[in-house]
Amino acid sequence: MKIALFIPCLVNQMMPDVAIATLELLEKLGHQVILPAGQTCCGQPMTNSGCFDAARSTTLKLLNAFKGVECDAIVCPAASCLVAAKENFHEFDNSPEAQAVINKLYELTEFLHDIAPIPAFNKPFAHKISLQLSCHGIRMLSLATPSEQMGPRFNKVEAVLANIAGIDIVYPDRRDECCGFGGTFAVDEGAVSAKMGKDKAQAHAATGAQYVVGFDPSCLLHLDGLIRRQQLPIEIRHIAQVLNAAL
Repeated sequence: MKIALFIPCLVNQMMPDVAIATLELLEKLGHQVILPAGQTCCGQPMTNSGCFDAARSTTLKLLNAFKGVECDAIVCPAASCLVAAKENFHEFDNSPEAQAVINKLYELTEFLHDIAPIPAFNKPFAHKISLQLSCHGIRMLSLATPSEQMGPRFNKVEAVLANIAGIDIVYPDRRDECCGFGGTFAVDEGAVSAKMGKDKAQAHAATGAQYVVGFDPSCLLHLDGLIRRQQLPIEIRHIAQVLNAAL
């Protein structure tokens, strides 16, 4: 497939290795990958803070970067940013061109589970990992069943990783409790955010896993700071980095 990468500003500025891993793994799977120019923030910090005009101008700039781009899918390695972009595109542009962009938007895990599954892995990843099921991904993109829902259970994140030889997947207590980042919540309510993050980091470390693995760079960045501050014996990895290592 021809894939356009959507690399949010947080990934570009703070976790560029995640973008590189995403590019590499998609190319290893045989896809043609392009990076449309002119990308900017998804507008989430502005919408969270009630800055409507700033959100609109930022969102439309991002949307225009993808309008008219010939591709089969637009793939993003950040669930929260993808959700914000989808919602903001709907809010600020109801044109057929905007809808065409929205219809092609996929979070990386979603894409690899629903659209183009990985046929086989070439290398083992013999490590114990503790999965970070971040809020936006499971509750707004249906990447896994939230604990508060009844009915059949599913977990696309675990399903994508489970076929890697040697991997041991575990979960922290209260597996889908928020890590406390919450975008601008971490700024507005710093003490609460930090306490939630400390609890989540300790819960991941208590599993005995070597890595915390997740699909949302913002949550992983938050946890990474709290893990290092507390000197916990665990590291963070984005799912793209684990999949790329196994290919």
